[in-house]
Amino acid sequence: MKKNIIAFIFITIFFISCSEKDVTLRRLDDVHKAEKKLAKNPDNEEVILEVLNAAQNGGREVRAEAIWLLGKIEADIAYSDFLRASVEDPDFNVRCLAILGLGRLDAKNPEAIDRVKRAISDTDLQVQIEGLKVAGRMNAKELLNSILDSLSSKNKWVRMAAVEALKDYNDKRVDRSLNLLASTDTDYAVKSIINQVIEYRKNKTTENNEEEKKEETT
Repeated sequence: MKKNIIAFIFITIFFISCSEKDVTLRRLDDVHKAEKKLAKNPDNEEVILEVLNAAQNGGREVRAEAIWLLGKIEADIAYSDFLRASVEDPDFNVRCLAILGLGRLDAKNPEAIDRVKRAISDTDLQVQIEGLKVAGRMNAKELLNSILDSLSSKNKWVRMAAVEALKDYNDKRVDRSLNLLASTDTDYAVKSIINQVIEYRKNKTTENNEEEKKEETT
């Protein structure tokens, strides 16, 4: 069914102009109505096409709402829209929601990883933070350097997001970086989350070692 929907949308979009007049959903209320329709029938091809079109060509608020809806329903067909909007959209909120959508799709291919990496270095702090959250969940080694670089951010919320994103990365550089930051960062909130992550990593290592011993003895 999903392949049929993708094929339908690809063919239809080919004939659709990208001009403003072709935007089907022009108001936030229109997107909300589309959300209700998709809740009843997630495979409604016509409504999905309307939302995709709105995500590309709608006004700032409509684009954001449409991207949020596509991310909420985890629509694989919106993958290319998430990729595009995450770096090209002029509105920070749309970029932020597009990265969130990629995270929900759990896309770990080079294209998605590249967009998350670019989000981490975005000019907007909120996009950076969302990019770090997604990077933490992806646990992709290609993103480790970008996360480590964020530990030196002047913004404490970015540093805190970077610390949290590192908690499950299995790399010696992570422990060295966290210990160094714990001894140099002057912000109480940052130091607190560093200590929590360090403790979490120690407990996780202990648990893994105990499991390995049990496997050796059985």
